[in-house]
Parts: sequence; C-alpha cells; structure tokens
Amino acid sequence: MVRAVIFDLDGVLVDSEALQLAAWEQYVARFAQRLPRELLPRLFGRRLADAARIIVAELALPVSPERAAQERDELFLASLPGNVRSMPGAHDLIAALRARGIPLGLATSGHQRYVHLVLAELGLDDAFSVLVTGDDVARGKPAPDCYVLAAARLGAQPGSCVAIEDAPLGVAAARAAGLRCLAVPNDHTRHIDGFAAADAILPGLDAVLPWLEANGWLEP
Repeated sequence: MVRAVIFDLDGVLVDSEALQLAAWEQYVARFAQRLPRELLPRLFGRRLADAARIIVAELALPVSPERAAQERDELFLASLPGNVRSMPGAHDLIAALRARGIPLGLATSGHQRYVHLVLAELGLDDAFSVLVTGDDVARGKPAPDCYVLAAARLGAQPGSCVAIEDAPLGVAAARAAGLRCLAVPNDHTRHIDGFAAADAILPGLDAVLPWLEANGWLEP
C-alpha cells in the first residue's frame, strides 16, 4: 500500500512549462539565438542552473551559466503574476488524498523563491507536509537526491511512496530513489521517449486516484 505521495511541480501541478520556455526564448534572443526544439527533452525536469549550463554550452553564449540562469530567472519570475494556472485535476487530487490522510510531499527542481511564489498563487501553500526544492540537494533530476530527501523527511520508506511525474528525467529520478512512479505527461512532454520506466502512464491527474485504487495501492 502507498504510504505517501510525492508530487513534481512544473507540468504536474502547475501549467508553467510554456512560461519557462518563453523566458528562455526571450533570453537567448538577446544573443540573436533561438532555443532549439531538440534541446527540450534535455531541459524538462532539470534545475535552472543545470538547464543554463546546457543552453550556454549548446548555443555558445558569451556569458557564464550562472549569469544566464540569473538573467533568465528575472524574466521568468516577472512573467508569473496573473499567469499561473494549475493543471487540470490538481486541486481535486490533492484534496482527495489529504481527506484520506495520505502524507503529501513535493520534490521539484524549482528553487525556493519560485516554489513558494507559485504555491501561494495556486492556493497550495499548505498542501504539503514536506517541500524539497532544487536548492536542497547537491544534484538535480535525473539524480535521485530530491526524492530520497523527500521520502526521508516524510519518514517513509522510498518503496512505500509513489511519485507523480510529467517528464522522463523526473521518472528516472524517482525510480533511482526506489519510489514507484506514475507518469502524467502533458502537451510538452508526452512525445518524449523515456516513460517506460514508470509503473503506468496516465492521461491526466483525474486518473491517478482511480488507478491507485484499482491496482491495490490505496484502498477504495
């Protein structure tokens, strides 16, 4: 039986990936560059610092990854007010799990400032018993660090936790940490290879609870 559920944030609970990409597009345009589509599978799920290293290297930008991350982050955070939307079914799933007394955690690549801002915008700032951000770990996804830490803070064995992820790098992180994992791809990630490692690939968050019950991971 599942003892805890640990959510990813971007693309799972918050519809932020279009804003993330738009900020990168706006940033690299300063250097007369465009963000190559073929880079996207390497970016979804990564921490900002890790994504910045990839983009600076691939586009040979004349700035350090640290500066690129900082300046792109300013563009992204400025775009958030009034534009943050929850993913369909996010609030209902969280409410249903909390009503059952299931401890909830968050394991995200986002940095603390962003995570607290977006959770407040969504009205989810008190939804999780544990928050693990990209600032809390030495290695970002696909390394398992964030999920290992989230399970430990929840006081749960990794194998008794299920992660909800939208991108292959996140699925890889959860499985490497010993968690079970349900993948809920979105419009930006569903065409990417790498979901086979998940226990199931579901069409939306509204399918998560029925799947958990039907497969004996939660009692109906």
